Amino acid sequence: MFVLFGLDKETRRDYGPTIPVVCPRCHNSTHLRLVEIKRWFTLFFIPLFPCQWTYRLECAICSRGVELDDEQFERAKRVCRAARALRQGRVSDERFQAIVERSRLLDYAKRAAAQESDKEAKKS
Repeated sequence: MFVLFGLDKETRRDYGPTIPVVCPRCHNSTHLRLVEIKRWFTLFFIPLFPCQWTYRLECAICSRGVELDDEQFERAKRVCRAARALRQGRVSDERFQAIVERSRLLDYAKRAAAQESDKEAKKS
């Protein structure tokens, strides 16, 4: 009997823009997008159930990003909701900036990007 199984199916959910940054890779001003990536267990190429989740903040232009843990993901979702409210005029710019600062995601994204740049420099 021959059985095919694996983890080859991947789905992405884009929650939208979060924090405004200048991307360290492509050097464009953009908002990092919050993305949830699910890998699915497949049987005979049919996805049955999700078995692995990854959360990322990604540049909207070059897709370079940093992974988030569960706590950071929840904070990023709050920032994402605040960014949506800012675009709709329901939140002031000052309030949005306070939410971003309180989330500490910008500091994390900068540290992770610096570490990644260091790794790339060592490879060269």
